[in-house]
Amino acid sequence: MTNDENDPIERAARDLRIKLGIDDQLRPDMITVVVKMKHQGLIEDYARHSDDEMPDAEAFFDPDSRVLHLRESTFCAANALYTYSESERRRARYTIAHEIGHVALGHDGRHYRGDINETAKKLEGQVQKNEREAERFAAAFLAPAHLA
Repeated sequence: MTNDENDPIERAARDLRIKLGIDDQLRPDMITVVVKMKHQGLIEDYARHSDDEMPDAEAFFDPDSRVLHLRESTFCAANALYTYSESERRRARYTIAHEIGHVALGHDGRHYRGDINETAKKLEGQVQKNEREAERFAAAFLAPAHLA
């Protein structure tokens, strides 16, 4: 991964942090990030779903409706300090940042993170490229070079 802010993905992550007013935050609250994205019109809304409703995905962004869908356990792990392990909280934060990457990078189509992601990794072409870009975005968004 590059720490070059001239890289378009690094730049997109930094630009979004600036736009959301969190560029100086080492560990932004990801639920607050989602709410700010809604208030700024970057997404239409977000929806929480029971884990049973989303057994194959922790989250996904639907670009047609512009709604970010979050599994309840992902939402809660990103929002809780003591109920979930550090590993679960990190994964939830990364999952949300990954989906935000699809939004910020203007990716079309639905992209899933979770069990179905193994299938996406096997696919060639644009889906695989978009997934790699969203992964790089998530890393740049959560651990920006200027705060390291």
